[in-house]
Amino acid sequence: MTTTADLGDTRGEGYGELAPPPAADVRARALAASVAELENLSRFDREDTHERAGRTAVAADDLGRTDLALRARLVQADLLRRRGNVAEAGRRAEDIHRWATDHDSRHLLARSHFVLTAVFQELGDLSLALEHGVRAVELLDEDAAPEARIDHVARLADCLGLNGDLSARDRYDQVLRLAEEIGDVDRQLMVLNNRSYCETLAGAFDEALVWSTKLQDLADRHGVPLSVGRLDTVGRALMELGRLEEAEAALLPGLRPEVLRESLDGDAGADFLLTLAEVRRRRGHLAAAQDVLDETVRRCEQHGLTSIRVRARREQAEVHAASGDFRAAYAEHKTYCDELMELQSAERDARARALQAMYETTEARRQTRRYRELSLRDPLTGLYNRRYVDDELPRLLGRGAGAAGTVTVALLDLDHFKRINDTRSHEVGDRVLRAVAEMLQDTGLPADAGDGSFAARMGGEEFLLVLAGTDSESAARHLENLRRTVRMHPWAEVTGDLPVTVSIGVASTGGAADVTPAEVLGRADAHLYLAKREGRDRVVTDAA
Repeated sequence: MTTTADLGDTRGEGYGELAPPPAADVRARALAASVAELENLSRFDREDTHERAGRTAVAADDLGRTDLALRARLVQADLLRRRGNVAEAGRRAEDIHRWATDHDSRHLLARSHFVLTAVFQELGDLSLALEHGVRAVELLDEDAAPEARIDHVARLADCLGLNGDLSARDRYDQVLRLAEEIGDVDRQLMVLNNRSYCETLAGAFDEALVWSTKLQDLADRHGVPLSVGRLDTVGRALMELGRLEEAEAALLPGLRPEVLRESLDGDAGADFLLTLAEVRRRRGHLAAAQDVLDETVRRCEQHGLTSIRVRARREQAEVHAASGDFRAAYAEHKTYCDELMELQSAERDARARALQAMYETTEARRQTRRYRELSLRDPLTGLYNRRYVDDELPRLLGRGAGAAGTVTVALLDLDHFKRINDTRSHEVGDRVLRAVAEMLQDTGLPADAGDGSFAARMGGEEFLLVLAGTDSESAARHLENLRRTVRMHPWAEVTGDLPVTVSIGVASTGGAADVTPAEVLGRADAHLYLAKREGRDRVVTDAA
C-alpha cells in the first residue's frame, strides 16, 4: 500500500513545493468526485460498484493519493460485509482506521467508523457498533453531502433501534426529512424499511405497520419494485398483527423469479420464503405452506444458510403440528433444539474468529478480554452462562469473609414454563426468558451489590443470582421484591392469560471462608425444590 504525506496535499511525487501540473490536478479532482460518487452508491450495492471502486483505488495509488485510494477500498470493504465476508471487511476497515488516525484524516475516520458500525452489528456486538456509529456521525464534516449525512445518521439509528432505544425514532425522522428534501427516493425507502423492521423487533407492530405502509405507498408512487427483503418487512408487520390475508398478498410479488433472483440480502430469498410459509401455515393453507417451506430448505442447503435452515425446522414442526402429525412435529422440534444449540455455539466461535481476524497481534492481545467475554455469555439473554459460573463462583467464595463478605446464591426457576412454550410457542417463551433476564440485570442486581455480584442463565428456564457483600436478611428482602416484580410484570402483552412467576431457592455463606460452590448451590437447589413443593411463586431461604 502506498504511503504519502499530508492528506490535503495534491502534489505529485518529485514536484517538491511546486503546484502539480494541471493534468494531475484535473485527474485528482476527477478521482475525488468518483470516490464521492462510490461512497454515495455503496449503501445500495449496485452491481458494478465493487469493481469500479477497485479501479478507482488503483488510479488513486498511481497518482499518490492514498487518502482517495483508502476511501475507495472502504467502499469495497462495506460491500464485502454486505455479501457475507464480515471478517475480511472488518480487517480492512480496521487497517484503514489506523491509517486515518495516524494521518489525522477526519473524513476517512468518519467513513471507517461508518463501516465498522455495520461490521460489529453483523457480529452481534451492538455496544461496540453503537460506539462506532456515534463517532461516525460526530466526525462527519458540517458541509458533508446530504447523502452521506443520511447514511451515517441512519446507520446510527439502526444501532439504536436494535438496542431497543426509542431515540432511534428521532434519528429516523431526521434522516427521512432530509431524504425527502433532496428528493432521494432510494434513501427514503431505506429509512422507511429499517424503521419498520426495528419497530417489529421491539414488538411495536402497529407502529411497524405505519412505516411499512408508507414504504409501500412511496414505492408505488415512484414505480419502484420492492426487494424481497422489504416485502418481508411489510409482510411480517401485517402477520404479527394477525392480518394474514393482507400479509400474504403483500408477499406474493416476491415470488416472481426476477425478484427472487435479484435478492442482494445474502440469503437467496430464503428468509422471505420462510415468512411466507409461516403466513400460509397460520392461515391454515398447509399444503401451500409446505411447498414454500420445501423451497426454503432447498435454498438453504444450496447456499449453506445454516441459521435460516434451523429456523425452517421450527416452522416445519409447526406445520406438522397444525396438520395433526404430532409425532413428526415432536421429532422435528427435537432436531430444531439440537441444531439451534449447535448453531449458537458455532456462531460464537465464528464471531470470535472474525474478531481475531480483524486485529493484528498487538490488537488481539488487547481484545483478549472481549473474546473471553463472548464465550461466557448466553446468546439468548446476554446473561453470563454456566461456564462463567463454574469459573467465577469458586473465586468469589474463596474470598470468604474478606472482600466479598457474605455471598448469597439464589437459584430461580420459572414456574410452569413448559406450558408457555407448548401453548404459546417457543418464540413467546424466548421473549419471556429475555424479559426475565432484563429484570435480573435491572432489579436483581441492586445498586449497592458488592463487587463480584452477577446474574447468569444456568440453562432452560433456570437462572442464578449471586449477591456479594449483602447480609442474608437484606438479600432475602431483595429477592422477595424481585419475585413480586416478576409476578406483577404486564405479561398479558406477551403470554395472554398465562401468568409468569418464579420460585427462588436461596443459600448464604454467612461470611465463612470454607464454603464450596457445590455446597452453596446444593443448599440453594434444595430450597428451590421446597419452594416448588410448597406451591411455587415463593422464596425459600436458609432461615426456612
